[in-house]
Amino acid sequence: MTLQNGTRGGEPFAPFVHCPRCGAAPLSRVGERAVRCAACGFKFYFNCATAVGALLLYQGKLVLGVRGKEPCKGMLDMPGGFVEFGETAEEALRREVLEEFNLVISAPAYLLSAPNDYPYAGIVYKTTDLFFVCEVDDISAIRAGDDVAGYQLVDPGELEPQKLAFTSGRIALQRLLERRPSA
Repeated sequence: MTLQNGTRGGEPFAPFVHCPRCGAAPLSRVGERAVRCAACGFKFYFNCATAVGALLLYQGKLVLGVRGKEPCKGMLDMPGGFVEFGETAEEALRREVLEEFNLVISAPAYLLSAPNDYPYAGIVYKTTDLFFVCEVDDISAIRAGDDVAGYQLVDPGELEPQKLAFTSGRIALQRLLERRPSA
């Protein structure tokens, strides 16, 4: 993948040229996920960020958001986002579902984890996305909030995977479908 600024999606360190400690340039690549400053010796490792996603089910249908912002504006996405400092994955999931849909979830069940690339503002963030299955009995309070432009109720078996914004979400959908009883 090539981003708007010309960097490739698989190289998260490409936009980083100057040392954050001393300002010297260029930084040199060290192994698969680090850069080093020759001037002061500073070394920075690009570690994965943790994100969460909810396969939110209401009467057998997935509740999906329509992305209101880039990346992937206009595409479908599971409610979720980045885990904040000091949060558990479950706390982040509850916060994100509340922020994005105004819904409260109580018993998220872990489904799987999947690697993902999240391109934002010329930088590709490498993430490990943790997905949980959540059932809700009432969506009368639902409203699109935060970075969500709208929502859709979709039968998981009829959802075209390419309509989902991210690779990790497609992987989670496939796992959900594998776990469903045959009709």
